[in-house]
Amino acid sequence: MKMKCFDYATLPKEQWSEGRGETRDIVCWPVSDDFAWRACFTTIHQSGALGQFPDIERSIVLLKGNGARLTSPGFLEHELVKKMAPFHFSGDIRGNAELLDGPIQCFNIMTRRSCWASEISLVSDERLLPTSHSGVLYVLKGRWEMTGANSAQLAFGQGAWWLPDIREGVIKPLVTDSQLLWVDLRPVG
Repeated sequence: MKMKCFDYATLPKEQWSEGRGETRDIVCWPVSDDFAWRACFTTIHQSGALGQFPDIERSIVLLKGNGARLTSPGFLEHELVKKMAPFHFSGDIRGNAELLDGPIQCFNIMTRRSCWASEISLVSDERLLPTSHSGVLYVLKGRWEMTGANSAQLAFGQGAWWLPDIREGVIKPLVTDSQLLWVDLRPVG
């Protein structure tokens, strides 16, 4: 399988009830109703309940806005205010997201804990694309070039995802001060 490229601006938008927010799915693998892992963007316009996802580990990265307080009595108390800093928590819990000062936009990774684990990092240097596990990348700054089974150039707001069966490839920055979010998705067990 080749890399699947995406552009934030063209991802389908799913509105939440009562206009509280929206989701833009990058990928739900293998299917959206019963995913093993999922990558998406969320924009939250109003404070409210966090979705509950049994057997799912969640990772969230604040991209835009002043942040939110994530709470679940006895389980979770976290202020999501530092941009580009991944925060991990269990999808099993019922919780709330209280906006601190206006809407926020986040990058989200969800993995079924019985089969996948994820790690999110900021990358600014050349990387070999792993062939033995899945991944997602999203450009935050600059321009990048992917070479290998398929070649593409990516700029801000664009990215790619892959499954473990890609051929070897490389992603490298084309300009100084380029940065992307790198999600490493590995099978467990």
